[in-house]
Amino acid sequence: MYDYLIYDFDGTISDTYPVFTKALLELLGRRGREADYSTTYSKLKVSVGHALRYYGLSDCNTEYHSIWKELALAEQQAFPEAPEILRFAIALGKKNYLYTHSGSIVYKLLEKMGIHDCFDFVLESTTYKFPRKPAPDALNFLVKTCGIDRRRALMIGDRDIDIEAAQAAGIAGCLFDPGGYYPDCKAEHYIKSLLDLKAITGG
Repeated sequence: MYDYLIYDFDGTISDTYPVFTKALLELLGRRGREADYSTTYSKLKVSVGHALRYYGLSDCNTEYHSIWKELALAEQQAFPEAPEILRFAIALGKKNYLYTHSGSIVYKLLEKMGIHDCFDFVLESTTYKFPRKPAPDALNFLVKTCGIDRRRALMIGDRDIDIEAAQAAGIAGCLFDPGGYYPDCKAEHYIKSLLDLKAITGG
């Protein structure tokens, strides 16, 4: 049974990648360039940095994130199942945590999504300066700060780096990959819907 649930944000709680993609297509458009939506989306699923490098825009990271933040505050939404699974866990006495590379904008987005009260601790990259996933440093900090029992903890994320970070910290990983982008990821659990967590977490 898992009683400590640690969620990634973008692509796990938040349906972020359509907005990421729109932002990158806007950035390309400002330079008179076009790109295929599905290709852009798949490159972003690896990472924003990977996608920017693919399109030769490595020096445009600040501009890209400025476009994304404006779009995110206007358009970004939680996955429809996210509020239900978060509140389901709370009702069972479990703890929800958020670990994201997104900065402090995440607080505004959580409030916009109506789920700001669903997390016991939010570890974001503006306040907490740790090496990025798959390094386990941030998760180790979270475990120590919040008194998490690693044996009863589960990290839920949509990318292989989420699972790798969890396993490096001695925590089980659950890959949320409805699009099948990471078929070779060696997670302890795999889900296509967030509601599948009900069975996995012992609810």
